[in-house]
Amino acid sequence: MKTPVSGPRIQPRPSETPKPALPRNEVKPAPQPKAARADSVGVSKFDSGKGRAGNVALSSPVTAPAAGGIAPGSYPTAADVKAIAAMKDPVARNYAITQGYHDLSDAMGKLVGDDNANWATFGTWASKQAGVSIRGEDMPKIFTDVLKGAGGVMGPLGKVDDFLRKLGLPSLPLGDLGAAGQKALARVSEEIAGGNQFVFNEIGQEFARFVDTFKGDTKPDPAKLQKYLDSFPKDKPLLREAFGHYAQAMTEKDPNKKAELMLLANNKIGLHEQTQLTPYVERALNAPVKEIFRDILKQSVEGAINGLPFPANLAGKAALKSGAVDALLNPVVDGVASVFRGLATEHMMKLAVPGGALKIGNDLPPPKGMESTLFPPHLRTIQNPELKALLGKLDHSPDSLKGTAAKDWSKLGQRMDYIIDLFRTRQSDPHLFDQPFGRATTYPLPNAPR
Repeated sequence: MKTPVSGPRIQPRPSETPKPALPRNEVKPAPQPKAARADSVGVSKFDSGKGRAGNVALSSPVTAPAAGGIAPGSYPTAADVKAIAAMKDPVARNYAITQGYHDLSDAMGKLVGDDNANWATFGTWASKQAGVSIRGEDMPKIFTDVLKGAGGVMGPLGKVDDFLRKLGLPSLPLGDLGAAGQKALARVSEEIAGGNQFVFNEIGQEFARFVDTFKGDTKPDPAKLQKYLDSFPKDKPLLREAFGHYAQAMTEKDPNKKAELMLLANNKIGLHEQTQLTPYVERALNAPVKEIFRDILKQSVEGAINGLPFPANLAGKAALKSGAVDALLNPVVDGVASVFRGLATEHMMKLAVPGGALKIGNDLPPPKGMESTLFPPHLRTIQNPELKALLGKLDHSPDSLKGTAAKDWSKLGQRMDYIIDLFRTRQSDPHLFDQPFGRATTYPLPNAPR
């Protein structure tokens, strides 16, 4: 009988026949010298692959540091997390959130070891990718060039131009379509920024509380742990369970059991996070794109018609009143909105990893050097019963990366199917602990409200 797992029920997707169990590596690889990570210190590997040393083989996880060594001000406290989340400028806030995730991840690494990424480690790169959208960098500058080659746009647009020429007006400028695209993108970016803020404020505080509670501990304290776990709200069972697993991982000596505890915790926080993010995702994907394009295009046509002298403007005003202009614009709006959504999906629906970003509409690729094994050695087979139950609920292609593509990111099940394999395949990647912006930060931040 499977162990029951907290969390919402997720509708399954068709699954493929499971592969035979992968061989488990029971011997922990020899510790990798810290010098092997020298290329990653203080340098972001996210923005460009240029100048980056060859990928570290993920089958050789780095050695966990000695316990302790968490300097005051090196990570955001719960109060710092609240202050960062309260920042009004979404761009500055995202930078602070991304750095805050990294610093919480680093502090967690000193407690539970950085041979396994924790959820905040992945959160660093997801937040950095969100920043690209928040800053409006996703919609390419070639938007209007793409429109020029889109038959579903240029044909209907030609009819609008013919109508305008008959009135003695110039063609509808593509620049107006570009402006509409920027406005539509701003709506999407607002939702991404809101989700980024919400998740950091909630989950970031829990990571800060964990570090504050257990830093400096040299041995297990069951009473202290129980008091800490009892402090979680009743409506957040997945977070309570996840941080309980992190606490277990702090003292677990078996590398296989420890890796599984970390993956179990990461997956539970991921499920909680994605459940909470669902309304933000839906609003971002369902932004009123057509309405935005229609309003701007109609305003452009109306402005041109109203700018004509009397009586030359009478025919145009009659066309506006009769709905003829709307009938001409509707197919243009449909075509432009389709192009926009395609570009937005292509450029915004990504998950970040150091060195680049993964397109979630494609099956998750295996890490370099792990094409045949897919997973790091301590996660190639799963023994933990609770982790098995959770994977059985969320992973619709067991021990495989086929079918992980999320064609509809608004579906929680598809998001989780992708994310849990992202966590499992990359959990031992040492570059996840890289500085996202190549610089250190101290807390409290001077520009965060108090």
